[in-house]
Amino acid sequence: MKNIKFILLTIICSGLMVSCNIDDDTQQLEADFATTPFVVGFANSEVSPAFLTDGAVNMFSENVVLLGGNDFSNNPSITVNFDVDASSTAVAGTDYDFINDSQSITIEENRDFATIDLNFYSENIDIDNPKVLILNITSANNNAVVGSQFQTLVITINGICFSDIGGMYSVTTTYGYHDFLPAYNPQTTDIEIEALGDGMYRVFDMSSGLYSSGPYADAYGTGATSFDVIFSENCGDISWSNQTDGYGAVIPLAGGVNSVDPDTGVVTMSWFCEAYGENGVSVYTPL
Repeated sequence: MKNIKFILLTIICSGLMVSCNIDDDTQQLEADFATTPFVVGFANSEVSPAFLTDGAVNMFSENVVLLGGNDFSNNPSITVNFDVDASSTAVAGTDYDFINDSQSITIEENRDFATIDLNFYSENIDIDNPKVLILNITSANNNAVVGSQFQTLVITINGICFSDIGGMYSVTTTYGYHDFLPAYNPQTTDIEIEALGDGMYRVFDMSSGLYSSGPYADAYGTGATSFDVIFSENCGDISWSNQTDGYGAVIPLAGGVNSVDPDTGVVTMSWFCEAYGENGVSVYTPL
């Protein structure tokens, strides 16, 4: 066990190109594992969980493990104490709470880990500036010592925007160019934005009817699905790629608006067809 730990530490430091003093670390580990019955520490040094910012309370768990020792084949229960580092930016009661309302856990007899359980409050996650919770193991009983390399856990609390723009809309498209201007401009119709899950959506005929029921259908034989577009919405930003109108790629219009108004729910998409230059700005108002 002791030799395995030394090899593992060497691989981590060399393979991941992190800053390690191998001699000092291995000497400390040798002292801990060779002279101490039990050595405990965090299973990880850094973790970065991500949660939807939908107002839910999210449970998160991280393990404190029995790393080894001089002879740990049969271990008693070991109580491990930890605290919150003063440099943490996450605030207790606002960003997180310990579920058992305690800053100690017990590795039960003849077990090799115990779990720290926390709640993270997604409504307070700052997506642009993630908060950090730093935990330090301070002590352990029953002749156990804390492995100095495994004493600290840094938790970076990341957020993923909650997306819910599926539904029926009245959409008005103002065209910058198509073959039948100035007629058929602007055009208003009712269209569904279909939710596909995970922030992905499909809109039936991004051209607001130009391709499905308007003059392109009569002149060029375009049909009901000629201009269906799949797009994503993340934190109010609309984007898409690899979409087509049947003749060529459909891309976001240069300099155009592609976003969701957070106050009104109005969706604006500005599009450009690379093959023949059709383009327009479509404004979707929720029904």
